[in-house]
Amino acid sequence: MTSFGSLFKTMFKEKFRDMNFFLMINLIAIVVSIIVTAFQGGMNRSASLAITIGWSMLAYLIAFVRLSILQERKFVRDSYRLIPISDTKLYLANLVTSLVNYIYVVIAQIVFYLVAAIPNWSEYSDALNMMAMVNGRATFDAPNAIMGVIALLCLSLVILILSWTTISLIHLASRSASNFLPSTGRKVMNIVIYVVVILLVLKVVGFVTDQLNNSVNMIFNSNYTANFAVTILVFLVVAAIEAAINIYLMSNWVETVSE
Repeated sequence: MTSFGSLFKTMFKEKFRDMNFFLMINLIAIVVSIIVTAFQGGMNRSASLAITIGWSMLAYLIAFVRLSILQERKFVRDSYRLIPISDTKLYLANLVTSLVNYIYVVIAQIVFYLVAAIPNWSEYSDALNMMAMVNGRATFDAPNAIMGVIALLCLSLVILILSWTTISLIHLASRSASNFLPSTGRKVMNIVIYVVVILLVLKVVGFVTDQLNNSVNMIFNSNYTANFAVTILVFLVVAAIEAAINIYLMSNWVETVSE
């Protein structure tokens, strides 16, 4: 049997190469944008950070989409499904390597932020103190900010995991059902699934947005309380249930395809 560690390394390396190439393009885009802005006369001390943050928003989205595609392909490809390893280990290795690579992208973006913020660091510090005062504090509270950032990051990672388990559930459920339906029935089923998913996503997005706002508020106001532990626990339980269903579908209903 193939070990979990060996499979993890193989999956990680493939996704890691993709993310490195993507980050290289991202960095080139930032540098080119800064140069173009400078030539156009619109450069100031805060422009480099604004440009970096702007590109990072697109970077997060593209990284998520790319990792999602790479992940879903492995669930239905002979080259991976025929590896002598349990479906549970295959599923977990695939999910965890995607998560680790996304965290790598986030850390890289944070490094880009810090480098871009150096020319105007004092003004950013003053801005943080001003925002803290608006929230009723004399100065910016670094320890409290760290707790807020940790809450934000933890919630974001849990949402990321839940997003991927949900995408896999839709993908694998659709492939499983397609084995029993004619082509017309498959199209109708896919439409119904997508409509239901869109409605659920709209509901969840509103709730998630509130929780993210709560964690951001914690950065500036230690008196702001929110039960993040319960929220995170609920999301993890839902993700675990979806993962269990996904593994069952992989084991019993999903047919693989050749490369």
